[in-house]
Amino acid sequence: MLTSSSDRARRLGRANIVARTRTVAAPVSVAVSFMLALSVGACSDDGPVKPPARADCGGVSTSVVSLERLEGRVITGDAVHCVALAGGGANYLVIPQLAGAALPYGGYGFRIGDPAASPTVSLVDGASLQALRERGEERSDAQERLDARLRARELEWRAAPRGTAVAAASGAGPRRPQITAPDTLRRFSILSTLNATPVWAPVDARLRFAGARVLLYLDTLAASVFTDAELLAMGTLYDDALAPRVFATFGDGSDVDANGRLLFVLTPTVNAMVTAAECPTRGYVRGFFYSHDLASSAPTSNRGEVFYGFVPDPTGRWSCAHTKADVASNLPPTFMHELQHMISFGAHAIIRGGAGEEPWLNEGLSHMAEEIGSLYWEQRFPAPSGRTVPTQIFPDSAAAYINPNLLYSYRFLFSSAFYSLTSCAPGTFCSLSERSGTWLLLRWIADHKGETVFRELVQTSLTGRANLEAVTGETTAALLGDFAITVATDSLEGVARDRTPVRYRFASRNFRGIYRKLFEAYGVAGGVGRPYPIAPLSLNAGASLTGTMRPGTFLAYRLSVGASTPTALIRFSVPDGSAFQASSGAQVSIFRLP
Repeated sequence: MLTSSSDRARRLGRANIVARTRTVAAPVSVAVSFMLALSVGACSDDGPVKPPARADCGGVSTSVVSLERLEGRVITGDAVHCVALAGGGANYLVIPQLAGAALPYGGYGFRIGDPAASPTVSLVDGASLQALRERGEERSDAQERLDARLRARELEWRAAPRGTAVAAASGAGPRRPQITAPDTLRRFSILSTLNATPVWAPVDARLRFAGARVLLYLDTLAASVFTDAELLAMGTLYDDALAPRVFATFGDGSDVDANGRLLFVLTPTVNAMVTAAECPTRGYVRGFFYSHDLASSAPTSNRGEVFYGFVPDPTGRWSCAHTKADVASNLPPTFMHELQHMISFGAHAIIRGGAGEEPWLNEGLSHMAEEIGSLYWEQRFPAPSGRTVPTQIFPDSAAAYINPNLLYSYRFLFSSAFYSLTSCAPGTFCSLSERSGTWLLLRWIADHKGETVFRELVQTSLTGRANLEAVTGETTAALLGDFAITVATDSLEGVARDRTPVRYRFASRNFRGIYRKLFEAYGVAGGVGRPYPIAPLSLNAGASLTGTMRPGTFLAYRLSVGASTPTALIRFSVPDGSAFQASSGAQVSIFRLP
């Protein structure tokens, strides 16, 4: 089973068919005996019919898509308005998507199925989308609200005069000395509120640990919350293990104070950003990075790379109570998450004078930084060591880094029409499920392109889709189409993993196995409703369904074609049957099941 989740996780037209050139086929030796529990049409006395090479689709002759078992293809452009699939007893996953770059976030009605059939309402409709939002399942807590404001302010900085960036990058004005002497006192100006209008508080803090990468300061008001030995152990962890791994993964950021180090300030000012009375409903802030310290020359800027973190407060002196164990568990993954944001803003905006990264990709990379922390502990404690229960997938020390991503990526896949990989709700922030879905996409990309993609995505002035496409050499739509097949088919039950085309696998983790463990550990009561989050909806041959999805999302349908039926026609269109506009990026991923 998994270890207990951290506090963060608990918050909880017309044309012949045109397919992408990437058609991934299964190995020739795939055995027919590998079967899923799918309904199959009855065979005729003469056996399955042989599918024709072409079929009639509304008076237009179109090529029939004939796939081998465990082969996939993504149908794009006008071809999605009528796809002819070979029948003869074949079983398919049919996965429609809207991958257009210019689509707003809101829900879009669609129709999928036989063009001649009268549509019936699918389980996923506009009311369902709205109900999910109103239930507040993705309302962010205090930490997420603060992150949203800080990342939004980074985007606002795009319009700042270039001189601001040059001044910050060149260190204009008095430089900070390269302080390394223990107990040196320094005054910091620290953001102290979640409100839209920033308020800064003066904080005096002493240098308690000086490392090669990290200078650890402790607020004088909280001087007794850690012993010297605890501060040494903490500083060593961040300096020797965590920070180097983030920098090695994403590259170096700015160094506006020319000291070659990251300042880490532990202060109850972070605790007090939320009152004790608000904590039960709003959560609390664990730590943050603010680009104001890099991009601004205002007196409130600390003119350096600074991360702020909360402190233990077992008696609730400053806000809700936190034990040392709370801080030790929750602060490190937050540090790694925020450090990626710091490196990203420094690399994009300060060094290259460009725009800050778009939130969906920025956050996905920061959730990847959290996984880097988990991998550190997984490598230190190979199974079964470091585990309270020997059968745990991850060691106890990795739980806070990886469990939230797993739980929220499960939710993303469970409700894949609700959560977008490539955009966020207007006026809000990317939800935890969306961020973790992007993390899952990035994990798959890195498994195929190599871990260097993370550094390449950060060390650039490009942002968003342009950035992703430059690094991967593929369109975002192509990535989304094959990613959707992957998460629906990787580690199929009853099929050896090496039988599935490499393109449709995660190389680093067996997520089907991991999600099964999640289900066993948390169950329905813990928000994990079934062993694997994706349960394809039934789409019968000759039927048509309507539904609603958001851009950057997908829905999986299971289509079984009777043995006596030569072809099945599929149209992906707007609800009235007319074609989607080209800007929608409408596409359908097809995968033939065994």
